[in-house]
Amino acid sequence: MASIPVSVDDNVEKPLEGDGSTPCIRVIVADTQAIFRAGLRKIFALEDDIRVVGQAESLSQTVSAIKKFSADILIFEAALASNPVDAVGELLKQGTSCKLVVVLQEPAEELTLELFRRGAHGIVSREVEPELLVDCLRKVATGQAWLDQKGTHWVLEAF
Repeated sequence: MASIPVSVDDNVEKPLEGDGSTPCIRVIVADTQAIFRAGLRKIFALEDDIRVVGQAESLSQTVSAIKKFSADILIFEAALASNPVDAVGELLKQGTSCKLVVVLQEPAEELTLELFRRGAHGIVSREVEPELLVDCLRKVATGQAWLDQKGTHWVLEAF
């Protein structure tokens, strides 16, 4: 399947429409499924403070997108890498200030803990409700970690 490696939204630098002084949250969506990427773009288009600035469908495209676009958050599907834990570490080493939100097919305790240890800022299930994902991005953008209730329980028990 041929595709364009990365793309950009025209509204990259658009500020919040509220007070006009707070910049929007710039997001790169990296996911293997075009329908999932399109769905996230539609969800975020309804928000005044979130803009998709790039997208990728492979790990190599994700690395290119991080280098090419100035983003605050990378939404990264764990299935893009054969070893998502190592991939998260490598993506964070790219030298950007981009925070990572990892999307898991199904939450698993060991993987959640390792991703969190490696520096993932948020971990969500692929079945996350749109409102919760939006809340997640807003929290992560302010420097807070995001885990669902089960993930929080696992992390608290591990530490």
